[in-house]
Amino acid sequence: VLVAELLDLTLTSRDKGKDAAVPMCGVPHHAARGYVAKLTELGHKVVLCEQVEDPRQAKGLVKREVVRIVTPGIVLDDEVLDPKSARYVAAIVEDGGEATRFGLAHLDVTTGEFRVTGLPSLDAVVAELSRAEPREVVLEDGAETLANALRDRYRAAYTHAPVPDEATAGEALSAALGDGPDELGLCAAMTRAAAGAAAYAKRTQPAGTLPLSRLQVYRPDEAVVLDEAAIVNLELSRTFIEGRREGSLLSAIDATCTAPGGRALRRWLHYPLTDVAPIRRRQDAIEYLVDRELARGQVRQLLKRIHDLERIAGRVALRAATPRDLAKLRASLGRLPALKQALEGGGGEAMPVDIPPLLRLDPEALSQLSEVRAELEAALSDEPPSAVKEGGVIRDGHCPVVDENRQLADGGRGALQDIEARERERTGIASLKVKYNRVFGYYIEVTKSQLSRVPDEYVRKQTIATGERYITDELAGLEAKIVAAQETLAEREAELFRELAGRVAARLEALKEAAEAVASVDVCAGLAEVAALGRYVRPRVDEGETIAIEEGRHPVVERAVPEGSFVPNDCRMDPSDDQLLLITGPNMAGKSTFMRQVAHIVLLAQMGAFVPARAAHIGLVDRIFTRVGAADNLARGESTFMVEMRETSAILAGATRRSLVILDEVGRGTSTFDGVSIAWAVSEYLHDAIGARTLFATHYHELCALSQFRPRVRNLSVAVRENDGEIVFLRRVIAGGSSRSYGIDVARLAGLPRSVVARAKQILGQLESGQAFGESSQLSLFSAARGKAAGDAGDEADGARARAGEALAERLEAIDPDQTTPMEALRLLAELKALSEA
Repeated sequence: VLVAELLDLTLTSRDKGKDAAVPMCGVPHHAARGYVAKLTELGHKVVLCEQVEDPRQAKGLVKREVVRIVTPGIVLDDEVLDPKSARYVAAIVEDGGEATRFGLAHLDVTTGEFRVTGLPSLDAVVAELSRAEPREVVLEDGAETLANALRDRYRAAYTHAPVPDEATAGEALSAALGDGPDELGLCAAMTRAAAGAAAYAKRTQPAGTLPLSRLQVYRPDEAVVLDEAAIVNLELSRTFIEGRREGSLLSAIDATCTAPGGRALRRWLHYPLTDVAPIRRRQDAIEYLVDRELARGQVRQLLKRIHDLERIAGRVALRAATPRDLAKLRASLGRLPALKQALEGGGGEAMPVDIPPLLRLDPEALSQLSEVRAELEAALSDEPPSAVKEGGVIRDGHCPVVDENRQLADGGRGALQDIEARERERTGIASLKVKYNRVFGYYIEVTKSQLSRVPDEYVRKQTIATGERYITDELAGLEAKIVAAQETLAEREAELFRELAGRVAARLEALKEAAEAVASVDVCAGLAEVAALGRYVRPRVDEGETIAIEEGRHPVVERAVPEGSFVPNDCRMDPSDDQLLLITGPNMAGKSTFMRQVAHIVLLAQMGAFVPARAAHIGLVDRIFTRVGAADNLARGESTFMVEMRETSAILAGATRRSLVILDEVGRGTSTFDGVSIAWAVSEYLHDAIGARTLFATHYHELCALSQFRPRVRNLSVAVRENDGEIVFLRRVIAGGSSRSYGIDVARLAGLPRSVVARAKQILGQLESGQAFGESSQLSLFSAARGKAAGDAGDEADGARARAGEALAERLEAIDPDQTTPMEALRLLAELKALSEA
């Protein structure tokens, strides 16, 4: 009933007795993948059952079993999976401990990637969920309070399932991995979360073995900490407005050629490093390929021909691999030696002294995989089908049983043609045909007009509208041989394929190691390509506190504007000198672009990539905080201003001297005096108590005075040129504050009616001069005439002038300049002149 509604299917039923009917709906089996995908995208689980015994040997109903459960977080279908995004299911356990209150594990069943961490708070849990982006979150039975708290802050499918308790979790984890919690250094919450994730995943794959080999234990502070707001506001992997990948930072730097490389690049971006040594190792690998254009081109061409080794290995372990999967694996393994040679040869430009570690392919793993490839080459046909049951999986000459029965089956088809030709000649029936269907098997078909010529030894099998169908002893004997050969062939091919997949699974560790190495090479080659084409440079990254960027550019915006038109800008920050940069200037001038490009350059530098600048020196940051724009959260009962203050509070509570803080307006959601006061106090606290490197964009020009009272505050502004009342944005960040926001000019550019813009300028002038404004003090061309006429009713001349002025004013107010044609304007001018002379 539910599926019929969700998939817009016809709901039918099968009667079962007189009083009850069984509701049913269905889809064609060959189209099931699309329907299953839609159900999982809607947050449902789909249980797949199959026949597990031969229908010909079954007594009664054919035995069926659950072979797989598809859930929002556990999907194996390549047509559904995003090649360059991991598909995680996460498990969360709340333990109540002080230092580690939550355990969080996330697992990608398609590749076997398995990670676990301990977290102190719900905010930290949400931040990690935002970074990993699991599609499904598993909570233990009864954790309704935690589920409700998470649903408000992170969108995913939530599932309640049994989670091993503290006494059994360690044993369960050891059974899944071979390593226990003691060897891995896990606390109780982390152990239970990891065991819960593995147990849930195993329940969905009863027929296969999870491709798990190791559990990676990590701490969030081992990477730059990015909370939910930073990930969203900096648009790391999707845009803020539409949630699209295109337009994000990831899309701007992704030149990877393989699916594992794309997934690895996303991990690099979401988990930038805080240790200088691994950052420099990544830089060395990228620089090696930047300097060797020919080698880089050869490597990238080879990578484009390597399939998704990680997910193929995962499907092999789960017994879900197809013959074509193994064919892709065979082809990919055949290209690894050439890839190794291209990397080590440097493209023939200059023999390297020593290839960077991230670009090395392990010879031992390659040796094992060459054996796998040889086995696949020997056993698998050149172009195997998508399913074993289609036949033609095993290569000719590999197995005598396969060869013998394949020849018999093929020869039987030839014998059928011989029978047809011989019977036509013997009976004189030119239209006689030997045919086959699944119900009657092989038969001879004769049309009605030729029935008189049918020999007596033909045995009638079926009457049809156009004639009769017959069987002969010879045909029946041949059919038995063909069917037996086909069945034996199908069984033997299926058996050999399972053995072949098993031998591949036995080399799973070497295969995953090679896949990780290929992904690493792909990320480095892709980032090198971006750096070479985009004029990116290698930044100097150290443990100092200075951030100095010369001619920095925004990596996303630069790609969206005409080549060469982006205006670069410098930036220098240092907690001991230029700590808090206060940026003023008009809307649309580029304040937000400038601040985000600084954050992007820092992120790229700490993930080990080159950066869009002429030069850059990046002192490590431990966290990046952002407070950007105006948004509410009505579902949680929070206004725009409450959200703004909550984000600001999180920054002041979590920032350190090592942090980078991006504030794009603070205090704008309330009254002007309140807002200025809050913004001033927040700035003072960041300066005095925290010392974090801060970029603060504001329209509160009063804050510019802060530099007179705090030594490490610097005023910057975005340059604007005025020409005959028009403003031109120069996009250049210069020293000194701005005294104007040019908001009315921007409103005019946005298309506000001229009358509204003109009125806004009048009111602005009154406010800047300290005058009150309102209906009683409107500045009108004829307000003085109205007042004089009302004050001197006895003077007939003045009264007439007043009435004429009022008529003129009313006529003017009725005119819409934006909707007036030139001819109408001329007629109006004559009409107004006549009114003024009346």
